[in-house]
Amino acid sequence: MVTLNDIVGFIFRYVAEYRAGYEKAVAPPPKGPGYPEAPISPFLEESRFTVYVTDRGVVINEERPEPSHKWYVAGGPALKVDYEPTKTPQAVFEVLEQHGLKGKNIGIYRIVSETPLDEDMWRGKIKGITKTISAKDEQTGIQLTVHRVTSGLDDLISSLTFGAFGKVLDIHLPTEISPIGMSHVVKYFGVFPADLNNRRYFSHLEIYGQSDRCAWDSRIATVRAQQDLRRDFAQTLSSPSEEGGGSITFGNPDAWVGTYTDRIESLKTALAELRTALSFRGKDIEAVFHTVLEKHPLLLDVYGACESKPRFQYPDCSKSPIGKSFLVPDFLIVYPNKSYKLIEIERPSKKLTTVQGQPSAQVGQAVFQTAEWKHFIKSHYQEIVEHYPGIQSKCKTCVIMSRSKQGSFSNAQELHEYIGLMMDQFNIDEFLTYDDLYERASYAYMQLLGLR
Repeated sequence: MVTLNDIVGFIFRYVAEYRAGYEKAVAPPPKGPGYPEAPISPFLEESRFTVYVTDRGVVINEERPEPSHKWYVAGGPALKVDYEPTKTPQAVFEVLEQHGLKGKNIGIYRIVSETPLDEDMWRGKIKGITKTISAKDEQTGIQLTVHRVTSGLDDLISSLTFGAFGKVLDIHLPTEISPIGMSHVVKYFGVFPADLNNRRYFSHLEIYGQSDRCAWDSRIATVRAQQDLRRDFAQTLSSPSEEGGGSITFGNPDAWVGTYTDRIESLKTALAELRTALSFRGKDIEAVFHTVLEKHPLLLDVYGACESKPRFQYPDCSKSPIGKSFLVPDFLIVYPNKSYKLIEIERPSKKLTTVQGQPSAQVGQAVFQTAEWKHFIKSHYQEIVEHYPGIQSKCKTCVIMSRSKQGSFSNAQELHEYIGLMMDQFNIDEFLTYDDLYERASYAYMQLLGLR
């Protein structure tokens, strides 16, 4: 059986290889294929993990603070383990009633155990820990707490999930005869017992069916990192997390292929429609291009979930510094790691510069709106925290307008140097012309074809 130190050595080697592969994957040619950068894995960050080693399987769980909103009351996504009659406190139903949520889809999926669960399991207690070691890799910043557990993998998973996986739902756990490296992965998903005595939110949980040394030999870390890197890029593109979204993947490493291929074809269609709109309707009103981008949000970002015209409502008796009661950005991108991007679009026909070479009034108007959004998020975060947790600390802004050939720039380099000056002046994270947007999406399409 694998030792705890073997597990530590493998994970540290795996993370180093994974990061090296990621840096090569996002590097532009000729150094790499130039895949779009995206938060595809917690192994790219300085993260903490708890690892459980059983006699026939290993579990790796990222330690990350749970969402700040009460996801276990409404929002989730989460499984609620319950009995008949329900153990849910009456106060929960009262809260749902007060907010008009009773009887609606609130992201909580109730599952009922037909037989009594062990009391320790109902409370999520992990039993049988006989040895624990801690380690930190100074190179990657990854920290591990590794436990040896005498209970089997089935019992461990049932205890981690309050009986949801194993006792109530059969998720077909991987076994010792499963392909090495194949795992069940749970992302951004919570589990809790109905009486709310405990809860767990899994931002990233991996379940493996082997605990023998050959499966955790550091010499195969490179191969597993390369395989997982390809999977994570494709899965992130195939199913970008919606607001509050999560996923549970049951072992099949190629389950993403069909959805991924469909989205690649959707991006191809989107590029054709944007090109047609720019060629024949470039002087039309902004709404024309908002419709195209709303229909094809992949043009804005291939890895994020897109929301059109989110509404930021000021609380009662409060308005913006210029008297607005609410703000409506054109688009909001939500990324799998719960970071965000707010986007303002203007007509392609609008000019970037005046005759004298200063930023045009249209530029100033667009950028001012992004400043209004930042001010709202800073001053009234509590009004949107349930819908956009963490947006106050992880949010970028973007403006899309004009065409690359407009203005008095002799070449693309001069244009983008000017745009860089505007970004510094107006403190905005991203400024794109519609040609930039089209070229970036085209490049993403060509590079992502290689993942098939």
